[in-house]
Amino acid sequence: MNLVVLRGYCTATVPMEGHQRIIVCDLMPNGSLHDHLFGSVGKKLSWPIRQNIALGTARGLAYLHYGAQPAIIHRDIKASNILLDETFEAKVADFGLAKVNPEGITHLSTRVAGTLGYVAPEYALFGKLTERSDVYSFGVVLLELLSGKKAFMAANGPQALLLTEWAWSLVKEGRPIDVVDEEMPELGLTEVMERHVLIAVLCCHPVLESRPTMDKIVKMLETNLPIPSILIASAAL
Repeated sequence: MNLVVLRGYCTATVPMEGHQRIIVCDLMPNGSLHDHLFGSVGKKLSWPIRQNIALGTARGLAYLHYGAQPAIIHRDIKASNILLDETFEAKVADFGLAKVNPEGITHLSTRVAGTLGYVAPEYALFGKLTERSDVYSFGVVLLELLSGKKAFMAANGPQALLLTEWAWSLVKEGRPIDVVDEEMPELGLTEVMERHVLIAVLCCHPVLESRPTMDKIVKMLETNLPIPSILIASAAL
């Protein structure tokens, strides 16, 4: 299972910090995905490792949405919450903002939480939370994983450029491969990497109903399941 396992918990009084609640989880010796993409880790991740991290993260989220009873919406999927074990297997972590989604409820109306740049537009604007809010966040993480760029990209002007907008523009121009990190060691097949870019962009569709579900995303990453044709229309937005 691609989730961080809870081994125990306790309360303790920590000097200078006071009373603390502490959880104990397995050690993740390779840190977080954020460490490798944007931190001080010197060696860049190869394509096979990135591909496996993408699939592992998708499987973890699919379990939360369809394996857990009741379903769980994570609400804070981002690169720093994807931890990596000794074999670089992805583990979804940090359930501090997670919400239970009771069966039969189409969406939750709740105070907006999460991290800017990863939050789905319908959630950021209207507080409408669904499993596909996590799908949007996963799409942003997948774009970061593929491109090596942050959710907010540096721009020449006063306003930062969103990674999602940049990727959409390249897909619209028929250049999905240009999203991929040029400095990535051990690149994969062009058509496979382009497929991952298209999946990521589809996950970040501004209309939540046009985003695939996490179980479909897992199948698209594992197999040659066709990517919905809505992508063609979406690229024109």
